[in-house]
Amino acid sequence: MLGRQILEALTTAYGRMIFSSGFIHGDPHPGNIFILEGGKVALIDCGQVAQLFREQRLLVAEAILAASIYDGSRGMVELLANCVRKFGVTFFDGQEDEDACAASVALYLFGEKDVIFPGGYSKEEFSSKSPLRQLKSFPMELVLLGRASVLVKGVAARLGVDWSVAKKWAPLAKDAITALCSEDECRLPAWALQSAMHRDDAGASERLRFRDAARGCASLVRRWGIEKAASMLASQKKEEMSKE
Repeated sequence: MLGRQILEALTTAYGRMIFSSGFIHGDPHPGNIFILEGGKVALIDCGQVAQLFREQRLLVAEAILAASIYDGSRGMVELLANCVRKFGVTFFDGQEDEDACAASVALYLFGEKDVIFPGGYSKEEFSSKSPLRQLKSFPMELVLLGRASVLVKGVAARLGVDWSVAKKWAPLAKDAITALCSEDECRLPAWALQSAMHRDDAGASERLRFRDAARGCASLVRRWGIEKAASMLASQKKEEMSKE
């Protein structure tokens, strides 16, 4: 029970960092993670950090949503591949199917435990068919993101818990798209909008300013469109393929 609480707290902490401020703690070894009372976690030692720009956060959010509903279709492969390439990842020449290789990189970072990589690529890091062996350049921001996701997956495996980073981060990714795509980018962290709007016991000093509350409401209203984002990602690609 406590292990699951710690895993939930760690996953949420990284999701909030990535999708609200864009901050990434890049050195999550056991000595830098304190377990507090009640299963809460505290990350220390910010010697290795990265800051994701707005467009980078959007790309990560799109990749997370796609990974959370990945079905092996060609459209989903192309969608994941485009996110990876737009982030600045490049590959050595001679790939038979670079889209499959790029999508496999995204699935290595964020995919389900039992996901099958496209193009026959292997999930084993040291395999000759690992997509990681085909990387020519890989941005440091993705290296640190990879550390975070691998940490969470490793803790889940150690505890024997069936855990999906993509599915856990998908709601935060949707909220991030809502906030980042709005004309007046919400001043509240995307993950805090709903809880802050419904807090009844806050004192006067803790209450939201009317302007911030209005922006939060506007963002929540716009969310109806974002809630369809995951299904639209797949359906649009399938429609395009059917017209070819």
